[in-house]
Amino acid sequence: MEPNKIIKLKDVASLFCTDDNLYSEILNIEISKTPTNRKSQVITIIQIIKKIKENIENSDLVIYGQSEVLINIKVSKESNNIALVMKTFIISIILFLGAAIAIINFHEDVNMTESLSSIYEIVTGEKENKPLILLLSYSIGLGVGMITFFNQVFKKKWKKEPSPLELEMHNYKKNLDEYVLDVTKHNNR
Repeated sequence: MEPNKIIKLKDVASLFCTDDNLYSEILNIEISKTPTNRKSQVITIIQIIKKIKENIENSDLVIYGQSEVLINIKVSKESNNIALVMKTFIISIILFLGAAIAIINFHEDVNMTESLSSIYEIVTGEKENKPLILLLSYSIGLGVGMITFFNQVFKKKWKKEPSPLELEMHNYKKNLDEYVLDVTKHNNR
């Protein structure tokens, strides 16, 4: 939501009511106003109940769901596309190099070159210090395995299960939402 905007019940909650006129009236009840100096605001179910009771006196309410609603307030910033592209590029390079170094260190720890040389010698009977055919097939297999594991290139699902990356992103978003809700609640008191 934008700063300094009136928050109505329809913006933060769902409602079931048998009377259509009453339904429309309740949905348009003003709950609060978004602050101009904060990025988020918490609206509790108690605030919502008070506003409904102020406007419609003899009402019976049954509450389902969360007891708090977190409103994210859009802060207008001037966007600098060049800076955003540069940040994205730099972070991508850092992540790529970090992943490459991690894989290289793993292969050095397990002495992958010697392992592949031994496999090549067992299969062909010839001793080769750097068996190119095995190194290439191993590298391609490593890349295909990572792509398949994270399931980001081919969006078609073989199973209806989420990928490990999707699970991590879901957990991250859930934890972030809980954190912002807690911080916003404690800072508003």
